Formats: sequence, structure tokens, C-alpha cells
Amino acid sequence: MEYLASNFHSFLAQFDFNNLIQKCIISVLILVVVFISFKIIFRVIDRVFDENRANLEPREVRRIITLNNVTKTAIRAGIWTAAALIILGQFMDIGSLLAVAGVGTLAIGFGAKGIVEDVMSGFVIVFENQFSVGDYVIIDDDHYGIVETIGIRTTSVREFDGGLFIIHNGKIDQLVNYSKGHIKAVVDVSIAYEEDINKVLDLLEEICEDLYLNHEDLFKIRPEVQGVTRLDPSAVNIRVSCDEDASSKFAAETVLRQRIKEVFQEKAIEIPYTKSIVYTREPVINSGAKNEPEVKLGN
Repeated sequence: MEYLASNFHSFLAQFDFNNLIQKCIISVLILVVVFISFKIIFRVIDRVFDENRANLEPREVRRIITLNNVTKTAIRAGIWTAAALIILGQFMDIGSLLAVAGVGTLAIGFGAKGIVEDVMSGFVIVFENQFSVGDYVIIDDDHYGIVETIGIRTTSVREFDGGLFIIHNGKIDQLVNYSKGHIKAVVDVSIAYEEDINKVLDLLEEICEDLYLNHEDLFKIRPEVQGVTRLDPSAVNIRVSCDEDASSKFAAETVLRQRIKEVFQEKAIEIPYTKSIVYTREPVINSGAKNEPEVKLGN
């Protein structure tokens, strides 16, 4: 305790509290300048990145948003560090503080190797455009979902069961990105062998055209009827597909299935499903059989 107390007193002895009121006023003014700088710089950054969003694909827009957030985070950290050094410079010798901080940084560096790895990996992810906010990814074959945030140290992925998976950037070893370009939305339709295939294909073409014209927000490209893809024992399989963004893939598949079911029901197109047939046989009455004795239970 005496050792800690002596070190604390020696540390306080380095502070110069002369003209304390003046130094406090300057510190307050520095903080005001910091907040004003944030407003101005962030507004300029937003304007620069917003101008680059015009006529871009959704994925590129998400990448620009990610770069915007990372740039703001780096600038925020730099400004706060500079402001803290300027304020402390009024009360003590910054040179000696930086010398001590350099030794401390070297010591901490061995223990904070993971943090440095996470930060460097975060910058590599963003600037190499490995994935962006809104991308559909699978990480380490176990976690899949939509990327919500990419931070300096961690990445957050919203899984389809609702959970938020957070992983350190330096721990991402294997990643599959399904949002590089378009992702296929695929719907397989089964019909009975008794149905007229050409009639069904024409109906599916009409459905694709109708959805493309009336759901422009969901179907940027017209869905395509690929034709018969499989002959199952009890059904003929026909595939319909379209190119979608990862964020709209499942919505597009849902709308396609619902519309196909409605039209097939309206046109009396049979969709095969598992059926069970149960045969029952009435017991044969033998008139020549002897009557069995009646058994009575009781006292």
C-alpha cells in the first residue's frame, strides 16, 4: 500500500495546477471544438459517400455504408486521442507521458495481441470488400445469416432463428459469401404425371410475368421457368428460379410458392402428396360354427 501511495503521489506531483481556472476553460473549449468538429467532419463524410451511392447496386450501397461507419469510427478515435493529449499537456509534460506510454504499450502489446489482430482483420475485411453489411454469409460452416454490423473488432451476424452471433474479426477463418453478385431464388414445383406439362409450363410463365410486372420492388429480373428438372416416382418436378439479392431471396421464394399454389388450385392442377389407402374387410360369418360358451366373470 505504501508503494502504491508513493507512486500515486509522485504521479500527482507532475501535474501543474497553476492557473487552474484558465486551463479548465481551455479544456472546455477544446471539448466544444471536438463536438463541433464531429458534426462538420461527419456531415462532409456523409455527403461524400452519399454522392457515390447514385446508380449503384444494393450490394455496393451496403459496402459504402460500411466504409462510412468505419471511417467515422477511426476519425472519432483519432480526434478523442488528440484532444486528450492537448488537455493533459496543460497540466503535465506530455513527452514523459508518451515515453511511459510507449513502454506500457510494449508491455500491453503482448497481452493485447488478440485485440490488434481483430482490429487489423477488421480493416482488411472492409478495404478488401470481403463482405458488407446486409450480405448473406456462412461463418465456419455453423453460423449463417445476414451481416448487421462490421466493427473495428467484431462482426455481428443476425441468424435466421433470431439470434445475434458476434465474432471477433481475427477469428473468422472460413466464410462463404452468397451476396457476391446475385443469389438464386429457387422454387421446385411438383405435378402429377396425369397433368399436361405444356399447359403447366404456360401457366408458370404467366405467373412469372405477372409477378415481375406487379412486384417490381421484389423481382428486379423476371423469374425464369427452367423446365422439367426431375422425374420422381410419383411426381414431375419443374423448377422456377430468379436472381435476387440475399436480403430478398426468401421473400421472393415465398411469394412465388404462394402464387403458384393459388393458380394451381384455381386451374385444378393436381399437386401430388402422400396418400394412404386403408382396406378394411368385414368379418366372415360362419353359420355352421358352434356357439362358444359364454364366460361370466364375478362371484
